[in-house]
Amino acid sequence: MKTQKMYVRNAEFQRFETLKRNREKRTRQGLAFMEGVQMVEQAISHGWRFYAMAVADGKRLSGWAEDMIGKAKPENLYQMAPELHAELSDRENPCEIIGLVYARTDGLERMAKAAQISAAPPMFTLFDRPAAPGNLGTFLRSADAFGATGAIVTGHAADYYDPQCIRASVGTVFALPFGELPSAEAAVEWLRNQPIRPLIVGTSARGTKNLSEIDLTGPVALVIGNETFGLSHAWKEQCDILARIPICGAASSLNAGSAATVCFYEVSRQRMEKGLPPR
Repeated sequence: MKTQKMYVRNAEFQRFETLKRNREKRTRQGLAFMEGVQMVEQAISHGWRFYAMAVADGKRLSGWAEDMIGKAKPENLYQMAPELHAELSDRENPCEIIGLVYARTDGLERMAKAAQISAAPPMFTLFDRPAAPGNLGTFLRSADAFGATGAIVTGHAADYYDPQCIRASVGTVFALPFGELPSAEAAVEWLRNQPIRPLIVGTSARGTKNLSEIDLTGPVALVIGNETFGLSHAWKEQCDILARIPICGAASSLNAGSAATVCFYEVSRQRMEKGLPPR
């Protein structure tokens, strides 16, 4: 671990700043910006590699921060001028550690492996063209909470490594295998190549069955549509069944993140009733 002071807005400071706001640079450099206690803990506990960590120079580190740095073993540790450290943070009281983690590209492989070794039937979760990073983070948080095997986005989608997504996921983006595929057709091909083909269930206000009427205790892939436009025509054609969530009230539909949470809970509820393990 290389430790160095940072008191000017040099190239490495600009790296932190750019990766925080620029998706293209994150993709090109294979790095993601993160801050927050839960985010740091989740990344470390799930074996993510840190390119760098930054702390405010001159401030005594807590035992937690020292422990996290010791466990993470970042390649670089920057002792930043406190004003620079605060400038990078979105928080009124900045987290002690701001980090840059190496992005991973093995999510689909990890997902497939998790499905094979799990005691529970796999539950793949898919989000069609999510536009808002915050909604994608909520989707990941709920998927992880209710025992999903992994998450896949299709089409032009929000970035898993957007700081808003990481924050909304409360760090579960580092716990749950995730991947991206260009289209519904590509995703269905991947699903059908799994050892046991899952039932592909899409969500739609015009679904043919209520969600609770569908047996979700076997291998399943749940597909949530775009926040504004719902499921694409391609996805509707590819799904085995379209399910609806019965609602009342003035709104015609639920927020995509809320709809996803309801769906994931229903899978969990049915499986618990059958005595199946959560994962």
